[in-house]
Amino acid sequence: MRLGLMTGYSGAKLELPMALIKEADRLGYYAVWTAEAYGSDCVTPLAWIGAQTQQIHLGTAIMQMPARTPAMTAMTAITLDQLSGGRMLLGLGLSGPQVVEGWHGTAYGKPLGRTREYVKIVRTIFAREERLVHNGKQYQIPYKGEDATGLGKPLKSILHGRADLPIYIAAIGPKNVQLSAEIGDGWLPIFFSPTHYADIYAEHVEAGFARADADKDLSNFDIAPTVSVVVGDDVEACRNRLKPMLALYVGGMGAKGKNFYYDLVSRYGFADAAEQVQELFLAGKKMEAAAAIPDALVDEIALCGPRERIKERLMLWEKSPITTMNITAHDIATVRTMAELVLGSSETTISLPTHNEIQQKEEKTETEEPMSTEAKSAAVFDGLAKRVAKRDELSKIDALFQFEISGDPGGSWVVDLTTTPGSVREEVAEKADCTISMTDDDFVALTSGDLDPTTAFMQGKIKVKGDMGLVMKLQKILG
Repeated sequence: MRLGLMTGYSGAKLELPMALIKEADRLGYYAVWTAEAYGSDCVTPLAWIGAQTQQIHLGTAIMQMPARTPAMTAMTAITLDQLSGGRMLLGLGLSGPQVVEGWHGTAYGKPLGRTREYVKIVRTIFAREERLVHNGKQYQIPYKGEDATGLGKPLKSILHGRADLPIYIAAIGPKNVQLSAEIGDGWLPIFFSPTHYADIYAEHVEAGFARADADKDLSNFDIAPTVSVVVGDDVEACRNRLKPMLALYVGGMGAKGKNFYYDLVSRYGFADAAEQVQELFLAGKKMEAAAAIPDALVDEIALCGPRERIKERLMLWEKSPITTMNITAHDIATVRTMAELVLGSSETTISLPTHNEIQQKEEKTETEEPMSTEAKSAAVFDGLAKRVAKRDELSKIDALFQFEISGDPGGSWVVDLTTTPGSVREEVAEKADCTISMTDDDFVALTSGDLDPTTAFMQGKIKVKGDMGLVMKLQKILG
């Protein structure tokens, strides 16, 4: 089993984890993958990454087909492939109706037919054996519509690509999985469960192989799922970091009745939970939706907990037919741990600067003026103490929160809402209902509204130990 590294798509500001990517490149990871939604594109970051790495393959996961003509996609892939010395992996997907019609302004249409024609056109361009002519229901090249000039003529790519440039297809529905196995070189599933491969996927993968033009089986088809990895001593806290992301996909990535991720987790046996998560998320209760994600669902599709627990659970993945595990990770330690567990890389023992050390070094080189003392977390808690003392209704929360704030100055604070009125004090509680750990700067950003709680969870900026359900109270506590 090979390893890949997923970088995800951007938030409000595009930031590439180059320290992690370079370490993955050094440790022998097979690929790094970039994504796009309706913000930054996946190609520009990949070019940036390619220029700063040596051997790691460069994949799009995924390049949205409705956003580009097949010819534009082929041109982009050939260009990146040649500039990187043959490291390009072309991952394609349709996205969903909300993005395709609401953002790209084109009809979602028939996804299976579009994908089949799209891949055929791209492969024809890659092969460069003949001029491009395609007469299909979705694409007509040269164009011969009523508004055509009649001047279009079949062409070949000026740039010579390679016919065997790998094409991966993102799919989770049964028919799409079958099509991926039939026409793709690889398959990019999200929220993949190794324990459910036999009953959910195997039939459709084999059916796709049977329809393929050439002999195809698991030996020459790359199953490359995305797997979130969170390493830490507290399993519950590790799971909690992933729940907001799962709630976003299951609850909000698609309209009611048109959410592929909702359908997938339902097929895994979590239909009741999926219904609850979607209802809460669509009602705007995002943190409540995150709290409704079952622990068992997280363990089906991710690796969470101490190193030894992850090592044990890796056996489930190694017994499945996947050939590339594309992990999401937020620190170098996780990248190294997975290299040691999966690749057996002894180089993980080399003493290199940690992610925190790199960040601290970068922070020291900043030319901006340091944040004023008044804006630090201590001042935030002073203000919070005054608000809590005046708001008796907060005692209805009936919970004791421990905040562990790292950085300069940092500190430990207790927000006690078990009494009327509540209180805020700088101390360490013997027993808290919920412990929340953040850096000083992230805490200030969260309380000022500059940092979205869901985004912070997905990026690993908030760590929670204890009752995840209490996290939904954060806005009431801090507002």
